[in-house]
Amino acid sequence: MQRFTPMIHFLLLATLLYAVQATLPAAEEIILTDFESGSYQDWKVEGTAFGKKPADEQFAAKSGVNGFSGKGVALSCPNRDAKPTGILTSPEFTIERDYINLRIGGGPNKKGTGVKVMVEGEEVAAVSGERSSFLDETSIPVKEFRGKKAAVVVYDQDPGWWGFVAVDDIRQSDQRVGFDRVEKKIPVTGKLLLFPVAKPGADRNLEVTDEKGAKVHTLLATLAQKKEDIMWWGYLEVDDYIGKTLTISLNQKVGSSLLDMIECADEPRMLQPKYSEALRPQFHFSQLTGWNNDPNGMFWADGYYHLFWQCNPLGTAWGNMYWGHARSPDLIHWTEMKRAVRSGPGKGKLENPLHPSMAFGACFSGGGNVDVHNTAGWKTGDKDVQFLLVSDMSRGQSIAYSTDGGENFKFYDKNPVFILDGNDAKPIWYAPGKHWVAAVFDKKKEIGNNIAIWTSPNLKDWKHESNVPGFYECPEIFELPVDGNPNNKKWVLAGATMDYLVGSFDGKKFIPDPQEKQTLLTKVNVYAGQCFSNAPDGRVIFMAWAKVSMGNSPFNNGFSIPMEFTLRTIASGRVNLFTNPVKEIETLREAPEVEAKNIELTSSNDSFSKALTGQLYDVCVTLQKMGNPKEAVISIGGTSVTYNFESETCAGKPAPMTGGKVNLRILLDRPTAEVFCADGFSYELLKRPDGGKNVEKIAIRAIGPPDSKVIVDSLTVYPMKSIWQPRTK
Repeated sequence: MQRFTPMIHFLLLATLLYAVQATLPAAEEIILTDFESGSYQDWKVEGTAFGKKPADEQFAAKSGVNGFSGKGVALSCPNRDAKPTGILTSPEFTIERDYINLRIGGGPNKKGTGVKVMVEGEEVAAVSGERSSFLDETSIPVKEFRGKKAAVVVYDQDPGWWGFVAVDDIRQSDQRVGFDRVEKKIPVTGKLLLFPVAKPGADRNLEVTDEKGAKVHTLLATLAQKKEDIMWWGYLEVDDYIGKTLTISLNQKVGSSLLDMIECADEPRMLQPKYSEALRPQFHFSQLTGWNNDPNGMFWADGYYHLFWQCNPLGTAWGNMYWGHARSPDLIHWTEMKRAVRSGPGKGKLENPLHPSMAFGACFSGGGNVDVHNTAGWKTGDKDVQFLLVSDMSRGQSIAYSTDGGENFKFYDKNPVFILDGNDAKPIWYAPGKHWVAAVFDKKKEIGNNIAIWTSPNLKDWKHESNVPGFYECPEIFELPVDGNPNNKKWVLAGATMDYLVGSFDGKKFIPDPQEKQTLLTKVNVYAGQCFSNAPDGRVIFMAWAKVSMGNSPFNNGFSIPMEFTLRTIASGRVNLFTNPVKEIETLREAPEVEAKNIELTSSNDSFSKALTGQLYDVCVTLQKMGNPKEAVISIGGTSVTYNFESETCAGKPAPMTGGKVNLRILLDRPTAEVFCADGFSYELLKRPDGGKNVEKIAIRAIGPPDSKVIVDSLTVYPMKSIWQPRTK
């Protein structure tokens, strides 16, 4: 018969007790408030920040706040102009659980905004938001205070930009929620680190460091905490660390498997074939994954057009501000390259070094060019130095340069090269003076928003020369012949909406002609464009940010078609900027699906239509008026473009007729339609209401009195090929 020692008895009993405890359900949670009653009830309200009652769904949505449960949320006023302050204090209660759990969003300044727990009048813990309008769960540990009286205080004493807090669903619980800061060392076996990305939520800090502690990547992201939450896969470049070990540090949700999902690979991971999403542009360039905004640093070098842009590698909302990079031999077919530069931590003095391509702060907009004369002395091989003039938002205007044809960029070790109260520098080479010129957005108090002109002989030493008032963001400066006459050239100075002046420029000062400023773009769907420097044959080729949401796609926003600028004298004698799609786009045309001529539209026979079978089209139409028609409406699927004969406007923008005729060209891609009217006098980019669907038909309808006619002189509808399919000869 087997005998048990006292120690074995003890161990068996302890094991049995542990097993019993592990199967017992957690104590029921105690709700302190869920803000669902429509009032603060017996909470004490001080100040004006939180209003007289909780915010409802409509107000919260209008304020951009989400992630709360139910219909009510305690929200301090997110009006960043009024900036009120205030305090909410709960009734006293007894602590009966290990944690105070809640949902919280808002600013990260714990001293100014957040939630604190007071025990018998003393603050014992506080939490704040994650610089996000999304409410995420968090726990405040209070186990050591069980049985004591306490109160919860929601406070907003911060008048700053992120000085607001949103709180919901406060309860006592024995279950911890929220996030832990965790690390993972990963051997680098491929060029990329792959990260699972969730739908937009509270972005949390992610850092990648090397074996010496240098920061390789530092950014904010909402990562999927479990496989079911993966919306798409993002990536960060680590190609210069293959064979070494990197450390990933991030916030992982309690019980999450996030760290286990991160891995190395040589190619991005897609949940469906590349460039095949329903809203993926098919003959416009778009980045593979993530958010994009302003095009930056555009130039031609070594047989390629190089395009850079503001991008978020691990999110489909604005943030992080890396510079994406793609190149094309023909402005149509693009290859996405390694991202050129990346934002840095931007806080205080750095204790650790940064990756060579990492700025000190955020990499906001700027320009780029090629130092063909090696003025900076950075050239080390056969290739001319390519450089980017970046708005490093913690330092000033900083330069990153490449000696290997744009494969890798590193920041100049004596940045910033100049500082001003502004950003978005566009550098050009001014050949007559043999010096560099940078047109930069500036905010001088005495003249307001303006474009400042700076010059440099060597990209390192810069001098302020002059200012032109009345411009906002993303400057552009270029020279063009008027009416194609090489002996009559004018300079154009423009801002982010291509609001422009025509005039003269001596390399230091821009003198506008005595004509009013004109505007080519609108800020609604298209903004912040830039031209390629050094384009062959003196061409001035422009691309802009297409501000069009792509829904739940793994990418968001896009770019306009590349378009070519010309200067022409119009009937009034004014010199105007005209824009038209680059001629290269015509190589994507297939045989016309519709061809028609001399169609008369009258009050009794006011419309014409033809069936279509696809969703990608280049539509060319010329309209002529007879009598006094009011309008002609061209509809391609759900997209309608109206030409008004009375005001001579197209889509609401001036588009004068010539000899009683006007031509329109409409480029229809999956998510957008671009409209060029009156030989390029006007331009507009529209979001397609039927994006991603076949358009079924094209129709033209005339509106006007009985004695008027609209003549469709010609109509040609070309189906367009996709740039993402294999190229054919």
